[in-house]
Amino acid sequence: MKPFLVFFSFLLVPLTGISQTKAILSSESNSVVNGDTTKPRVFNYVEEQPAPGFSVPEYLQNNMHYPDEARKNNIQGRVIVKFIVDELGNIVDVHTIRGIGGGCDEEAQRVVAAMPKWKPGTQNGKLVKVYFTLPINFVLEDPKK
Repeated sequence: MKPFLVFFSFLLVPLTGISQTKAILSSESNSVVNGDTTKPRVFNYVEEQPAPGFSVPEYLQNNMHYPDEARKNNIQGRVIVKFIVDELGNIVDVHTIRGIGGGCDEEAQRVVAAMPKWKPGTQNGKLVKVYFTLPINFVLEDPKK
């Protein structure tokens, strides 16, 4: 009898979860409606991706500071930062999805959050919010050069 109850309980959980989710996508407003609240949808891919109006490598080189802790501990590597480019081109909701520590994660977030506005993405001719992922390399200069 126990195996049947365990199986039955696993079967009930997904069905209950599905029945309680009432997300409706409005094709006209690009919004997700949950009950009575409306939140703008954030896209992963759009017809026209957001684009910076400046050189990102040059911006990073001019504005990023190698953290002292990372320099002392010879920490190098790639930090991957994810953020949203909103309908106005602002950079919002910056967070690290893969870090290396030593203060590099926080520095990458700081520099990305301070970026100038981007050209926003568009979907169906409308400006929309779009997720963007940016890898940032932290490499110490070779002291022999």
